[in-house]
Amino acid sequence: MSRLLAIFLLIFIVIYLIPLGARPIVTPDEARYGSIPAEMIATGEWVAPRLNGIRYFEKPALGYWAIAISQKVFGNNAWAIRLPSALAIGFSALCLVLISRRCQLPRGAGWYAGLACLTMLGMVITGTTSLLDGMFTGALTGAMTFFYMAWAAKTRSSRLGWLILFGGFCGLSFLIKGFLGLAVPVMVIAPFLIWMGKWRDFFLMPWIPMVVAAIVVAPWALAVHMADSDYWHYFFWIEHIHRFTGGAEAQHPEPFWFFIPIALVVILPWTFALPLAVEGLMRKHSFNEPWIRYAICWFFIPILFFSVSSGKLPTYIIPCVPAAALLISVGVLERFRYRPEKPSLKWIYPSVLLFAFGLICILEWAFGVVGVLPWGEEGSWLFLAMALGLFIWGVMDLITVCTKRAETRVLLMALSPVAMSAMLPSFLPTAWLGGYKTPEVFLSNHEEVLSDPDTLVISDSNLMHAVNWFNSRYDVVLFGGPGEVSWGIVDHPDRQVTWPEMKALVSTESQQRPVVILLRNTDLLQQLIDESGVPEPIEVDTANEIGLVVFGPSES
Repeated sequence: MSRLLAIFLLIFIVIYLIPLGARPIVTPDEARYGSIPAEMIATGEWVAPRLNGIRYFEKPALGYWAIAISQKVFGNNAWAIRLPSALAIGFSALCLVLISRRCQLPRGAGWYAGLACLTMLGMVITGTTSLLDGMFTGALTGAMTFFYMAWAAKTRSSRLGWLILFGGFCGLSFLIKGFLGLAVPVMVIAPFLIWMGKWRDFFLMPWIPMVVAAIVVAPWALAVHMADSDYWHYFFWIEHIHRFTGGAEAQHPEPFWFFIPIALVVILPWTFALPLAVEGLMRKHSFNEPWIRYAICWFFIPILFFSVSSGKLPTYIIPCVPAAALLISVGVLERFRYRPEKPSLKWIYPSVLLFAFGLICILEWAFGVVGVLPWGEEGSWLFLAMALGLFIWGVMDLITVCTKRAETRVLLMALSPVAMSAMLPSFLPTAWLGGYKTPEVFLSNHEEVLSDPDTLVISDSNLMHAVNWFNSRYDVVLFGGPGEVSWGIVDHPDRQVTWPEMKALVSTESQQRPVVILLRNTDLLQQLIDESGVPEPIEVDTANEIGLVVFGPSES
């Protein structure tokens, strides 16, 4: 067990901690979840979240607090704002180790489940990105784990302790992402208890967790109501009810079947082990076993629930991934235990393909047969890293299929994609994302004028988050629509301008102080420069779908 713990920690460090700062901050999401906590630190307003100085009540405060603490300790950088997500995913994987022991699964099965969880694509991406979904997954996985520990407990005192933890983590889930932190456990636990014929437990077990969850949530819930009485109206009706039932007007509308292919993608590369897992579970275990029923409810029911919702994003089903990791790892382990496989072409050819493709990529990097790649010459090392990751994966897979011992084979299956997973955050070329998605370099070239508190900054909503984060400016004036701050901006009519108002501001304010116009639409910037009555700019810069114009007193 100590060996598996050491391997687990090593993989977590390699995949989730070392590469955290390798990729540029991507807007708007990562810049948003960096700037809101940074604004909390700067203003001292920790109760009612603000974005660009405007009320932003889409989420509760706990996720922002966690990122703010990380910033206070490690500084305002990409590594710091992504760290809470990474730690939450690591905690999710450790929960599988705990629940596997209560399920009396084969020795080491929990560690294999945890390793499978760490190497699944959806967890890798979520755990290395500054989103609230990673922290929500960690809190929700804790809640789901602690409920099962309570339900299967042998003593009354043990059950009481686990129920307290279950309620506490339900409260934490709520404080990260709202009512889903309470709804998801209910929609999983109720069908599970009915399936087990223990429906009476649904009326006996919730009381202690409900009290504990209320104690966890109440201080902030009351404080935010006192700070802004509109919070709960917006948060419940607009953010939850309207988003769920919004139809064509909902954010990110997708068809009902959207999550079916997404579910297969987020568990990659373990998707390819699904036939083995199903065979192993059906051979060794039975659907009468409580833990299998619980994991099935945990995985499928939330996916069905989110499929009914009008708005859909791939990250919505990430909290279901730990259940899939548990089922797949145990199923594959049992499959190889009762029916070990000898090396054969059907097992070797995927490994050979990975090995050969990786080798071809290495040769391409060395000799440049294809020519220009999306990374460009300066990023050619990224292509080499990807090639090496594929090559190592292929070699490890070849070793795996030549191994007969079931435990070793499953362990090698988990280790094979580690190198590739660790390099994954670096495999998104900036050229592919677009300059406005990774604007750090562009904005740093104008750091002096953008960070000057005397400068008037006017930006479109697409770049507002970037200015908030990279330049620590929380007073950006918006042009072209308020975007996601449309609800809160009604209290700040001076923070939004039309085209005539922007022209007037440039003409008047530029006589007293610098005025910066920052837009994605570079043609519109040129139109502004050409307008009569607008002074000559002192600086013009357009690059990678971003345009910046500076007006100032020197040219007035």
